[in-house]
Amino acid sequence: ILTNGKYKSHIHRVIVKNNEVQRISVVTLHGPALDKFISPSTEFVDRENQQKYQGMTYKESLEANGGDEIDVQSSLEKLRLV
Repeated sequence: ILTNGKYKSHIHRVIVKNNEVQRISVVTLHGPALDKFISPSTEFVDRENQQKYQGMTYKESLEANGGDEIDVQSSLEKLRLV
């Protein structure tokens, strides 16, 4: 949302030798306060690049991304304005 779709994250996937090797993943989350309002930064929005995402609180963005559901497809497409 902050980059108005200019910068995209990639899907992280690990393949471990036919499950012969034990793997442990540790998830750590970081972000602004849950009530912080986020929207596309003004440096990524202009006449040629219209705003593509609605502004919302960080908590709303987490909920829109499925909360604790694991999904390899981006939920940001559901939030697009255009």
